[in-house]
Amino acid sequence: MFSAFIDGLSEAYTASPKALSGIRILFAAHILIFPIDYKWVAEVPGAFFHPPPGPFMFFSSSPPMEMLVALEVLRALLAVLVLVGYRTKTASLALAAVLIVGSGLTHSFGKVDHFILYETLPAAMAFAGWGSRYSIDARRARSSAAYGFPMLLWAITVGFALLTAAVPKILTGWLDPSRQATRGYVARDLAEPIKLGPLTDFFGTIDSAIFWKALDYATILAEGWVILAVLVPMLFRFSLLILVGFHAGVYLALGIDFAHYLLVYAVFFAFPVRQWFPWLTKLFSTRKLRTRLRAWQITRA
Repeated sequence: MFSAFIDGLSEAYTASPKALSGIRILFAAHILIFPIDYKWVAEVPGAFFHPPPGPFMFFSSSPPMEMLVALEVLRALLAVLVLVGYRTKTASLALAAVLIVGSGLTHSFGKVDHFILYETLPAAMAFAGWGSRYSIDARRARSSAAYGFPMLLWAITVGFALLTAAVPKILTGWLDPSRQATRGYVARDLAEPIKLGPLTDFFGTIDSAIFWKALDYATILAEGWVILAVLVPMLFRFSLLILVGFHAGVYLALGIDFAHYLLVYAVFFAFPVRQWFPWLTKLFSTRKLRTRLRAWQITRA
């Protein structure tokens, strides 16, 4: 019973090979066109280098410039291999490893971002089959088909990652009716205008406790319910559309750019429309059947 349920979910998450391969090309092109700079890490005094618990604690100080340059060159080479689809699975796994290492080094100074899903995406899609079309592997008959189970695992990963963003908010009082957490972040940015969103000043003029508390609740709901929506693929995709709007609002109010996550979410929409809304397919099929039946009846008459 459980196995059949998982098989059904996996089937529902299986992507179109062509669409998924197109996202592979876009992802690799994004890395090549908008590369993240690693070299600045070597220019920061070693006294500020304090990596969080994990493998990067083995570095006692900032890595040398040569290592960071080599990391950027390797990233570019692997991105090219993923772009053209040469040994796609191996290249994707290696690219994800390089992106994670680069992210770990740049986040060893106390500042973190929210892009770990972007950096791990190639590893997940390596098994989902994003090299099955438009690739050298496909031309050499070395590619595989698209698979749904890795996509299901990726959906769970996305949902869990968002849940880890919602839980700390709950534990630190975001549900408290007397607190306005979102407004606090806007006020902080206005007080220290290091990085502002396009509408930060406008949001700063809104003086409505109901509005700000509603934003707090909406934020927790948008991030927290995704893990449950995984069980209903259509609902999960709908929750991602809500999150895109949520991320847009965060950018406008706080200047935090989540544009990278469009590719993270896009893989779940790499499906024919008939798979998004199967009831539409049944509806059109019924109408076609009725039309053909009427035509046959007219011919017989």
